[in-house]
Amino acid sequence: MESTSQKRAFRTPESIQAEASTREMLKPFLESRGFTDISDVRIGHSQLLSARSPEGRSFRARVRLCWRWEDHKEKKYSAAQLRARLSHGDWDETIAQIVDREGPRGITHALLVQRFGSDIVIAALIPVSAIAGIINEQKKISAELIAAGRLGRLKKNHAVNGGSPTMWLMDDRFEEAHKVADALWKWDGVEDLSKRPLLKDLIERVDDTVNDLPGIDLSLLGRDEASRFQATVSRVARDPSVRKAVIRRCQGRCERPGCGASRPYTGFLDVHHIFGVEVSDRVSNCVALCPNCHRDAHFSIDRESLNQSFSLIAQNQVRDI
Repeated sequence: MESTSQKRAFRTPESIQAEASTREMLKPFLESRGFTDISDVRIGHSQLLSARSPEGRSFRARVRLCWRWEDHKEKKYSAAQLRARLSHGDWDETIAQIVDREGPRGITHALLVQRFGSDIVIAALIPVSAIAGIINEQKKISAELIAAGRLGRLKKNHAVNGGSPTMWLMDDRFEEAHKVADALWKWDGVEDLSKRPLLKDLIERVDDTVNDLPGIDLSLLGRDEASRFQATVSRVARDPSVRKAVIRRCQGRCERPGCGASRPYTGFLDVHHIFGVEVSDRVSNCVALCPNCHRDAHFSIDRESLNQSFSLIAQNQVRDI
């Protein structure tokens, strides 16, 4: 009897969309840190970024995305695979291939990226010349910790990762596990670009904290018993059945890939009109978003690419209603 079971897909549509969203965020991320002359080249599943730092140093980096952080409060580790499997089962040969292929392409660095929600939370810029030394050091430290029983029941080497060479940016699952990632951050020439300050004009645009008002008696701000006034408001008519259909489709969870936030009460999710309600008040132009993601869709620096990704989600899911 012929089996009707189907092999589970290696990548889910949500994972593929989340990857595309992360890649789209990188150019605005670099711009927000003052980088210029930015070039973003995609070749198949590969992404190459070139940029000039505010100090005038240029780089050309191959981007590698870290494992996704899902919607949970504690992020315990961050890592990126350098290769899916070993070449001929040989560790040294594999690492040499990873490094040697970059020179002829003019690639000077690797950029390992960890995203969470709408933020790039780690962006490790690593000189190509340092890759072999770092990953071999991480492999050595992991082996020593495992042999000493310092990593609980963990038996697989961090760097080897079952035959998929992997570089670690963070690990706090065990008390001493951080030592593996520390080997990366202590290496000369490695920088976390997410630690660079935002451009001053961007900070001033969004920061309205009390520190911006030195010497002012805050008790004098505002008023008690505020007066009322009449106002004429113009609104665009909306079909309430559209909101109901979108909320039913999303099953109570934010539809932004990598978020998925939910709450047990009605009204938590907003229905976002991707290209504006005046353009179209139809389900195919709407996604359900949590309040944080809804603000990103309107005000974040990558809102255009974000809304393009939402459009794909809406178009793909509208048939499921």
